[in-house]
Amino acid sequence: MSAPGAPGPVVDVAAVTKSFRTWDRAGSWSVRHPFRRRRAGRALALSEVDLRIGRGEFVGLLGQNGAGKSTLIKLMTGLLLPEAGTVRVCGLDPYGDREANARNMGVTFGQRTQLWWDLPARDSFSILRDIHGLPADAWRGSLAELDDVLSLSAFWDTPVRFLSLGQRVRCDLAAALLHRPRVLFLDEPTIGLDVLVKDQVRELLSRLAATGDHCVVLTTHDMAEVEALCHRIVVIDRGRVVHDGPRDRLSVAGTESVFLVEFETPPPPLDLLTAEVVSREGPSVRVRPLPGADRARVTAELLAAHPVRSVRYEGATAEDVLRALHGRGREQRAGAPGAGG
Repeated sequence: MSAPGAPGPVVDVAAVTKSFRTWDRAGSWSVRHPFRRRRAGRALALSEVDLRIGRGEFVGLLGQNGAGKSTLIKLMTGLLLPEAGTVRVCGLDPYGDREANARNMGVTFGQRTQLWWDLPARDSFSILRDIHGLPADAWRGSLAELDDVLSLSAFWDTPVRFLSLGQRVRCDLAAALLHRPRVLFLDEPTIGLDVLVKDQVRELLSRLAATGDHCVVLTTHDMAEVEALCHRIVVIDRGRVVHDGPRDRLSVAGTESVFLVEFETPPPPLDLLTAEVVSREGPSVRVRPLPGADRARVTAELLAAHPVRSVRYEGATAEDVLRALHGRGREQRAGAPGAGG
């Protein structure tokens, strides 16, 4: 998808493939043959993945454990080298230009900290200021903004080893944003946090999305987070992109949103411009919005069609759709030649 307000993509992943070596024992182990030779193999993590993300986009990268999400993040951050295809972030090769690429991006990886364990968090922020070469005024201004949202100053003089999980995650997020990166990669940033801390983190991420200056890639299993923050969703299944588009276009057969309409009396046949009739039973009618029709237009047309007692929207959540996608993937694997049975 093209970037809002930008001439080209900030993140450009083209036909990327990545696999890892695996080892299996040749034959079963026994006391008489305890040192059987191992047999090498390859496990495919990503297969010809294309992904382009523009400035101002907030993208949710979703999929089951082992689908390839973290591998893709590591390729975009320069931690791994693709076997085939190309990766460019802000026009740079993340693996070959690691130092320059690090100045353009901020990264959080779940519960892995980038703070210095024995130092107070504020000292870590000072070290990061020197690493990124930030002017003192810019550093103080950025830190003040982050403190305003994340309430860091109450504990930033405490050594990191004594911080709670929620306090450390807030400091890690601040460390990733301190140098105002163009690209932000968030891999399970709120895992294990309580509700209040999650709300603080989401508030900060919402502010980032509203500025339109940052390109944000979020991987998470928290579907409430996806619904609240991500405007675009990319779904990876078994190393391939199976969906890439706006959040409200994410659908799978059997998970479409519908309206349940209760009319005052059984209505005549409905000829709607914004929806199609799915079923009807007396005064109860289910209709499915047509592509591009939002809830407000559908509701307005229903209210104008016939006297209505109630309209209830039964929308499929992102979690519903992901569950359906993964269920379909299991069925395909079970029906494939050579599948276990």
